[in-house]
Amino acid sequence: MRSAAPGDTLNPLPGSGAIKPMPEVENSKAVQLIDLMLAFFADDRHWTRGSYDDGRGGHCLVGALLHLSREYRLPAKPVIALLQDAMPRPGLPLVHFNDDRCGGVAELRSVILKARRVAHDHAETERAAVAVKTWLLAQIEKKRAATAPAPAETRQDEHLLSERLAA
Repeated sequence: MRSAAPGDTLNPLPGSGAIKPMPEVENSKAVQLIDLMLAFFADDRHWTRGSYDDGRGGHCLVGALLHLSREYRLPAKPVIALLQDAMPRPGLPLVHFNDDRCGGVAELRSVILKARRVAHDHAETERAAVAVKTWLLAQIEKKRAATAPAPAETRQDEHLLSERLAA
């Protein structure tokens, strides 16, 4: 496979994208790019092996990702992480999957659809985490309010303290 064009960076990710759910805005942009990829690979004519771009409108998985990312100004990195999570075998490089392991455009689309489901799962996890955080903060505030001394008690305690200090 030829090297990527200048500016196309595919830094290896040190693990799965599932380790940390992505923020909702980033997740939304990733889903947009995934949807564009699904539309791009609607048939066999746009898929190629052995090069990012075959010069006739065909792209491999990574080539399409980079091409659509540039064209629509959407970040590629989150989608790379989602596609990595969707690989049939953990740690399988996207290029190797496209060129050597993928059985056809149907399997390619299946992996892209799985990446979309992973993105949906990330969004659900993020929403649940926000809900739990909100609930916990409310519980802490309730507990503080229940254990805080009443204002009159505080003034009386301050008065007793100042009398003791004066004596």
